[in-house]
Amino acid sequence: MKTACFIPIKANSERVVGKNLRVVNGKKLYEYLCEHVIEANVFDDVYVDTNSPEVAEYALKKGFHVIERKPELAKNTANGNDLLVHQFELYPDYDYYFQLFVTAPYMQPETIRACYDRLLASDEYDSCFTATESHSFYWLAGTPINYRPGILPRSQDLPPVYEETTGLYGICRDSLNRYRCRIGRKPYIHIVNKFEAIDINTEEDMKVAEYIGQVIFNYPKS
Repeated sequence: MKTACFIPIKANSERVVGKNLRVVNGKKLYEYLCEHVIEANVFDDVYVDTNSPEVAEYALKKGFHVIERKPELAKNTANGNDLLVHQFELYPDYDYYFQLFVTAPYMQPETIRACYDRLLASDEYDSCFTATESHSFYWLAGTPINYRPGILPRSQDLPPVYEETTGLYGICRDSLNRYRCRIGRKPYIHIVNKFEAIDINTEEDMKVAEYIGQVIFNYPKS
C-alpha cells in the first residue's frame, strides 16, 4: 500500500491574518503539525501545498515535496475537498490520501499513526477523520436533534454528537475518485480530546491554543 500526506499551508488568511506563519509559544504555527507528521513516520510521501516561499523552503529542508498553490485554490472560496481532489489529480497513483492541517497544532503523532493503521488495516472503512464526542443537548434550526425536551434524559445518556476537528482526514483512492470528497461513505471516526482538537480560526482560538500549549503540552511562552 502506498500512502501520501498532503498539508495545505497558505500564506494568506482572512479571519486571523497570516495565522499559519504566526509564532505560537516559540514556534511558527506550521512547524507543530509538520514535526508531528515526521514523528509519526508512517507516510510514504509528504507534500506541502503552499504559496509561501518561507514554508516551501522549510518543507524542502524537512524532506517534504512542495506543491505550488494554484491562485484559485488560495482564495477563501476554496475548501478542503477542492484541495484534495486537485492533489489527487496531480498524484493519482497512491492507494490512500491523507490531509492534515497546521491549524490543528496539537494533533499528536500517536493519533496520526492510529488513524493510519486503522484505515489501512480495515476492510470496513473507506475513510477516516478526527472528531470530538459530546453528550450535550443539541439543537439545529430551532429543533432538538438528539433528545426530546419533554422527556429530559441525563446528559450522559444522550446519543453522542460528533464534531469534526478538521485536523486529519484520510481516504482510499477509489472513494476519493468516486465521491470527490475527503470523507467516503464508511468513515472511521477517531475520537480525540478537546486539547488535541483545538483548531485555530479566530484570534480567540489563537489565545486558547497558546494557553493550552503552555499548560497542557508544556511549551514555553512566546
